Amino acid sequence: MNEAARFRALLENDPTDHRSWAELGRILMKMGRPAEAVEPLQRAVELEPEDTAAHRDLGRSLLDSDNPTMAAEIFARAIGLAEAAGDIQTGHEIHSFLRQAEKRLDQR
Repeated sequence: MNEAARFRALLENDPTDHRSWAELGRILMKMGRPAEAVEPLQRAVELEPEDTAAHRDLGRSLLDSDNPTMAAEIFARAIGLAEAAGDIQTGHEIHSFLRQAEKRLDQR
């Protein structure tokens, strides 16, 4: 059983586990399947709206799925969350991804 299948099985038992949703999304991203990662990461963010890393990863999956507009919106929201939480490292990463999304929008 691959990692994605393992987390899908865990989620069948507990569909409210935001960490498993986030991890499934991260695994799909690592597998080069960012469009498939969007839905699990959205679920993770819905279940735990304060999880800055899940927001970052959702934005990345949208950016890598060629949706820079939604990615920029997610990154902008995530920056506020990271600052409020004092999550400096994740905040820096999110700023970098936001610049990438803005650059892609400027190129359109």
